[in-house]
Amino acid sequence: MFNKIKDYLKLVYSKANKSEVDALYSLLYDIVHDLDGPPKIFVKQTQQTFGFQWAELSEGEAMLSDAWFKENVATLITEHELLIDRNWFKGKNVLDLGCGGGRWSYGLASLGANITAVDVNQSALDATQKALAGFENIKKRFIKSPLEDLPMALEPSEKFDLVWSWGVIHHCESFNKSLENAMRYVKESGLIYLYLYGRESVPYASDIAKFKKRLYYNSLKTWKEKKDYLLSLAKGDKAKIHQLHDMLAPIINRRLEYDDMKTRLETNGFHNTFRTVNHTELFMRAIKGKSSELEGSLHYQRIPDHWLKRYTI
Repeated sequence: MFNKIKDYLKLVYSKANKSEVDALYSLLYDIVHDLDGPPKIFVKQTQQTFGFQWAELSEGEAMLSDAWFKENVATLITEHELLIDRNWFKGKNVLDLGCGGGRWSYGLASLGANITAVDVNQSALDATQKALAGFENIKKRFIKSPLEDLPMALEPSEKFDLVWSWGVIHHCESFNKSLENAMRYVKESGLIYLYLYGRESVPYASDIAKFKKRLYYNSLKTWKEKKDYLLSLAKGDKAKIHQLHDMLAPIINRRLEYDDMKTRLETNGFHNTFRTVNHTELFMRAIKGKSSELEGSLHYQRIPDHWLKRYTI
C-alpha cells in the first residue's frame, strides 16, 4: 500500500508543481490524523508497527534493557512525570493504557501499585508480563484490547486510583473515543496522567515534512532496508534504532493543543489540570472530581532538566 502511495505521489509530482504536491500531502495528513478515526489501512499499519516493535525491538534507550532507565524509572515517575510522593502508590490500583514493552508498568509496580496493563498487541502484553514477573506482592492483569473498545474488555464500573497513558492515545484509531475511555476509568478523587504530542513542538509545515519521511520509511520493502536507513540516521549507533523506528514507523501521530485538552478534561469532571513538565509536548496531570484529599501528596515544582533530554536524538 505505501509503495503505491509513494509511486502515485511521484507520478503527481512529475505532472504538477510543488505547491500542488504539497497540497496532496497535506490532505493525506489530515485524513490520517482525523480525531475520530482514519481509514483502516492506516490504523492496521500503526498497530502492526508497534506489534513488531515490542516483539523485535524491545531493547534500546529508555527501555528496560537500558540499565540507567530501569534503575531510575520509579524516580522518573514520581519526580519528573507525575510529581507525587513515592509512598502514595503502595496498594493503589493503576491502569496502564498502552503498556508497550512494560517499562512504566515495571516502574509503577516497583512503587507498590497493582497493575492492570492494556494493549492492542499481544507482543506488548507478553513483554509487560515478563517485566512484572518478579513482583509477587502486587495484583497484575493483562488485557488485550484497543483503547476504543476497552469497555468491552474491562467492566465499565471498575475505577482506578490512577489512569496512566504515556505516548499512546495520539496513535489510536479514534483519539476521541480512546480519551473518553481513559477518563471513564478514573475513580472519584483519582488521577489521570497523559503524555501526548503537542502541536507547539512541531509546526504544521514541519509535521508534513516528517509525515513524508514516514511514508518513505514505510515504503521500504524489507526490514534490512529499514534498519540500514535507521542506522544511517543514527550514525551507526544501534542503541538508537528503537527510538528512531518509534518516530518513523507509525503513520498516525496526532499533535494536540494544551487548551483543548484542558477543556476536554474539565468538561468531563476533572480539575487542577497541571503540566508537570515544562515542555512544548503535553505532560498533563488532573484530578477527578473536587476532592482535595490528594493535595498533600502532589507537588507543583517542575524538574528543570527532564529525563528525556538524556535521550535527545
